[in-house]
Amino acid sequence: MKIGIIGAGAWGTAFAVHLARQGHQILLWVYERELFDTLQKTSENTFYLPTFTLNHQIDFTQSLEELTEFSDDIIIAVPSFALRQTLEIVSTLLSKKRLLVLTKGFEEKNLLRMSEVVCEITQNKEFVAVLSGPSFAKEVAQGFFTSVVVASSTGNIAKYFQNIAHNQNFRVYTSEDIIGLEVGGAMKNVMAIGAGIIEGLKLGTNTLAAFVTRSLAEIKRLGKALGAKETTFMGLSGIGDLMLTCYGGLSRNRAFGIELSKGRIADEIIRNQKQVVEGYYTINASYTLSKRLKVDMPITEELYRIVFEGKSLRDSLADITSRGLKDEDA
Repeated sequence: MKIGIIGAGAWGTAFAVHLARQGHQILLWVYERELFDTLQKTSENTFYLPTFTLNHQIDFTQSLEELTEFSDDIIIAVPSFALRQTLEIVSTLLSKKRLLVLTKGFEEKNLLRMSEVVCEITQNKEFVAVLSGPSFAKEVAQGFFTSVVVASSTGNIAKYFQNIAHNQNFRVYTSEDIIGLEVGGAMKNVMAIGAGIIEGLKLGTNTLAAFVTRSLAEIKRLGKALGAKETTFMGLSGIGDLMLTCYGGLSRNRAFGIELSKGRIADEIIRNQKQVVEGYYTINASYTLSKRLKVDMPITEELYRIVFEGKSLRDSLADITSRGLKDEDA
């Protein structure tokens, strides 16, 4: 089967490796000219997923038009901040394609989930699915066992991509709660920044466990306000992905938090970071969304004030730990 992948970052490349192992023919769209030339010469993504030689079933292009002509099955794996601008180039060509969205986050300007952005641009609401779950790109490329969820508003398209992506080492479940899937996938990146701060300040595993637990409560509140099912957040795309990103050493968002704990300025860290830190771009949108929906999200608010207003970590910790008494399920 021929499959096009838009985005040659770590996740897009790892997904290409995974699908090629199953015998699919892959065309991978590459944004950077230098990376495209390197891939053509060496078949190694030295920018985002080094040490993996991509097999002969993966080809490369810088033409979105060529990619849309290549296949009716398109995987979208560009960063959240670049999603709209990238897809607008070929919006009409994507209107009848089957689209699987790997991108996680909220659009900063319009506060839309990634599937909403895709549907708005392509006017394609029937054939859009989203994949999420605990899945570090490097480990997927290595072939380590991974389990994820694919969701769509109509079950058929989720099951279609389930059949394409599933194998013994990459277990794919399906869901119809696309809202819950995307909220969990977006917010775990935000919370992982806080986990990195806790790790960097050496505040202990008790603190981290409490933080992750209350992070999940906060994510569930936002999801409920947006119409998600609470049970979704107890699954792979909720607690599963949150645990991976908060505890895992391969998490870029956690690493960003560790750098913040050293007193570095957020913008400076991002400028010197080749890999995309999705949580950085999601904080502002999720904070704004919480205020619009009147959802209590104190962790998100403190992270917003640290990253975008320069609030000191010690002041933030003091404010979050001195909050008034309340019931756990409140």
